[in-house]
Amino acid sequence: MTVSASHAPVAGRSAKRAALVPLLVTTALLVLMQLYVSIPLQQPVAADLGSAGVTAALASGYSFFYALGFLVYGPLSDHFGRRRILVAGLAALTVVTLAVGFAPSMGVLAVLRAVQGAAAATFAPTALAFLGEALPPRRHATAIGAISVAFLSAGIMGQLAAAAIAVVGGWRWTFLISGILLAALTVAAFIVIREPDVDRPHQPLPVRYAALIRFAVRPRSLLICLGHLVVLGGFVGMYNLLGPHLAVAGLTATEVMLVRAAALPAMFCSLLAGPLARRLGVAGTALAGFTLAAAGLVAEVLLDGALIGLTAAGIVFVAGVAILVPTMITIWGEAAHPARGVGMAVNGFVLFLGAGFGSYATALPYGFAGSLGVVAGLYLAAGVIVFVAHTGRRLR
Repeated sequence: MTVSASHAPVAGRSAKRAALVPLLVTTALLVLMQLYVSIPLQQPVAADLGSAGVTAALASGYSFFYALGFLVYGPLSDHFGRRRILVAGLAALTVVTLAVGFAPSMGVLAVLRAVQGAAAATFAPTALAFLGEALPPRRHATAIGAISVAFLSAGIMGQLAAAAIAVVGGWRWTFLISGILLAALTVAAFIVIREPDVDRPHQPLPVRYAALIRFAVRPRSLLICLGHLVVLGGFVGMYNLLGPHLAVAGLTATEVMLVRAAALPAMFCSLLAGPLARRLGVAGTALAGFTLAAAGLVAEVLLDGALIGLTAAGIVFVAGVAILVPTMITIWGEAAHPARGVGMAVNGFVLFLGAGFGSYATALPYGFAGSLGVVAGLYLAAGVIVFVAHTGRRLR
């Protein structure tokens, strides 16, 4: 009995370490899904609360404050500690997500979604930094790869879950169920997560933020920002255009969900980014990803008359985006070296700011085919810009 008791604390710590990565991957999936639930919920919310400003209320405010949070919380977690920011952020996200489900008007919904985006932004930059500190180096690549797949999969799974729940119980239950699940994950995080035993440089917060601003306004950073806006902006834009287009074509809500779900396996193409970078270089891989995404969009236009062809083209497009996300993380890390944390903050800010702009793709006056053509052109232009910015010798 004495020997067993002496080993109990060690066994408990081992169990918590084993649960750490699955917990963070699950949390990443649910947190990121909150961004994408806006895509299929625009019509149900408009029918309930009115159509005026539905895109701004559901998507734009959330995306902007989510993106801004990357710039805020990265330095804050350096200053106050990973665990404190992670647990407090999840607790705040739980409360506001439940509140969104009770929003009585479009104005209140807009405010609550903005607050929800600000709370959700605590997770990604802090979790990535936490994994780098809490795990041994041999486990870094696997853990970050797993959490990256969760980030990407949320783009499809968020749409599917929200669409299915809205059909069965109404749009409000999307947020009520999410809030309940987040509450459980918050409790688990409080129990499992412990502050990593590392020494971080002690700097005043203004110094940390000043370094971030200096990096962001460099010519090379600004060029990469221009290209990076398109990565998720085009993704959100394509799916915002696709849903109403398929509905007009006569597809049921279930059939639209199946078309969205077909691209889910393509998310695992993010795991190809590393091997491709070894062959093509990081800049070449980024150019390939942008080109593949553009080709998928062009194919969607050409194959619009055949549902199978349109679905296959969408899979090609998502594969290109999946390659781009981890590749752009690498590009930002190299551009910011040795201050990679600063690079990750700017990466997340621009990535999700672009997602907010993508919500307005339906406002383009060119119809489904013309709008996809515009987005395809933006991907090609972005590929050239990022390639030049990353390989240019005179840019600083």
